Amino acid sequence: MNNELFNILSKAKEIDQQKLLDYMQDKLSPEERYEIEKLLIDADFESDAAEGLSRVEDKKKLPVIMSELNRRLIKKLSKKRKHSRKGPIPNLMIPAVATIIILFLIMMFYLLLKRYL
Repeated sequence: MNNELFNILSKAKEIDQQKLLDYMQDKLSPEERYEIEKLLIDADFESDAAEGLSRVEDKKKLPVIMSELNRRLIKKLSKKRKHSRKGPIPNLMIPAVATIIILFLIMMFYLLLKRYL
């Protein structure tokens, strides 16, 4: 399974994870910061991510926090994918009983027709 598929910020259309991390740690030039802020206005998901990351007091811990979030996301999506593959076992009792009843009625109808014809 390709783990890159689960890295939610690395596949963003306009803002990648490293740029967002650099933005949060004030490592970008004013022009780059302006571009990121302009992109965040239009990108709801990335904006929410930036808002959540901005609440972290120690900005040096951001790479570790983002790695942990990505690891948890991969784990959660993997579990969901495994559960969706298994699926529930269909209950075949009702269709089986209905089929038996219909066959029984057809047989009774046939015997009655044969008897009276």
